[in-house]
Amino acid sequence: MKIPVLYGSIREGRKSESVAKFIHAELVKRGIESEYVTPENYHGKSMEKKFPEPWKTIMAEADGLIIVSPEYNHGYPGPLKEMLDSLYEEYNYKPVGIIGASGFLGGGRMVEQLRQVVIELKMVPIREAGYFPMVWELADEKGELKNPEQYLPRLEPFFKELFWYAEVLKEGKEKHPWEK
Repeated sequence: MKIPVLYGSIREGRKSESVAKFIHAELVKRGIESEYVTPENYHGKSMEKKFPEPWKTIMAEADGLIIVSPEYNHGYPGPLKEMLDSLYEEYNYKPVGIIGASGFLGGGRMVEQLRQVVIELKMVPIREAGYFPMVWELADEKGELKNPEQYLPRLEPFFKELFWYAEVLKEGKEKHPWEK
């Protein structure tokens, strides 16, 4: 199973990236093939370049997607939206899990808004979500989560649901390929 982790921010000094790296490491520990991707991987801090073929290939081969993002002004970051908007067919009929890592609500408003966007991309947002509130307190000086084991019980239903949908939707696409 292939499930990349897309981290949505390119801001300097971002605190929520520790959560994204933790989620990516958890996937790898569970035997899931995963790549860690940020908009910055493809165009740096400049929003002028187009997203190249590697992102298209990653999503074409993926069985699902996890998006981890901070909440900016009650929404999601612009670079994340631009990256999502760069593809369409590669997302179709794939499950997506969304994890917020932000202020007091843990990115709750961002999660709700992003669900609407991924539905338009014909993705299947899972019900379970992850919320990491007060992100500025979560990481140590190396940028790693403090006490990561405390988050695993809350993430188990998230992973279980995402993996189930990834399997079922993959089988469905193989039995009923999209007519072009």
